[in-house]
Amino acid sequence: MSQTQTRLLIRNEHVESEMIGNEWILLNMKEHVATKLNELGGYIWSIIPEYGHMEGIIEKIAEEYDIDRHTAEQDVKPFIEELLGSGLLTYAG
Repeated sequence: MSQTQTRLLIRNEHVESEMIGNEWILLNMKEHVATKLNELGGYIWSIIPEYGHMEGIIEKIAEEYDIDRHTAEQDVKPFIEELLGSGLLTYAG
């Protein structure tokens, strides 16, 4: 397990989120940018405060969707990296 998988993830304080139907809309109020997430992306977004780090999120997705850990990691890791790259998430500290 890499160090980045255990670092605490924090949502950008300028981002508001809302679930509409099966999709999530993230609004970065500072940048005036909207991002639409599918059902899985929205679910991951919603559990970040509770599970806090990538490893916990991967384990929860594997359990919730009844898939193996490797498959969950293949879905979660690039998505989290994309959120980090777009500034919607950051690492604590």
